[in-house]
Amino acid sequence: PSYRVLTNERINKHVLEAQYAVRGAIPLRAEELREQLEENGADAGLPFDSVVSCNIGNPQQLDQKPLTFLRQIAALTEYPDLLNHPSTAQIFPQDAIDRARSLLQEIGSVGAYSHSMGVPAIRKRVAKFIDERDGHPSSPSQIYLTAGASNGVSNLLQILISGPLDGVLIPIPQYPLYTAALALNAARSVPYFLDESADWGLDVADLKKNLAKARHDGTNV
Repeated sequence: PSYRVLTNERINKHVLEAQYAVRGAIPLRAEELREQLEENGADAGLPFDSVVSCNIGNPQQLDQKPLTFLRQIAALTEYPDLLNHPSTAQIFPQDAIDRARSLLQEIGSVGAYSHSMGVPAIRKRVAKFIDERDGHPSSPSQIYLTAGASNGVSNLLQILISGPLDGVLIPIPQYPLYTAALALNAARSVPYFLDESADWGLDVADLKKNLAKARHDGTNV
């Protein structure tokens, strides 16, 4: 029977409406060109010999070196047997080894599920950092860790949006996550344009104009 088959008509319409341009036509074309270069090299007939993916805002695509301390801790906590290997002291600095040991002591296996707000011990470290940076008390119970910025944005929008008349101000140019997440939540995008001639600064007059228009159109911004 047709009701047992998943079709476009039966899929959540908001999922069909969502567009995530980070994986859109230009990146797909770039991948095709990269494959051409890998297969044919100089015979590909292209006026360049490499493709750099800048669409996801990842500076490591442009050869920025990752933060070694974080990578070292990730390696040691993901594979704790390294901590007892005779060569570890020659490969890893002592501060990374010490941090990995303390984290494993506090967390246990990093493969285990943690508290939904994030590992309590790490939230305490974050609170201490905020205390020292801002000179203002910070409570671990009010810190919520997420698996990356995208997850955090999606969580916040789910909390903020209560109906299809709700809208959220988003900057243009924007990271496509914003419009995609708003579409998934059946909410409205309220764009405001950044001023390229002012180093992409905020144009307050344009912001106010778009805010007033959205409210005039019945949007709860």
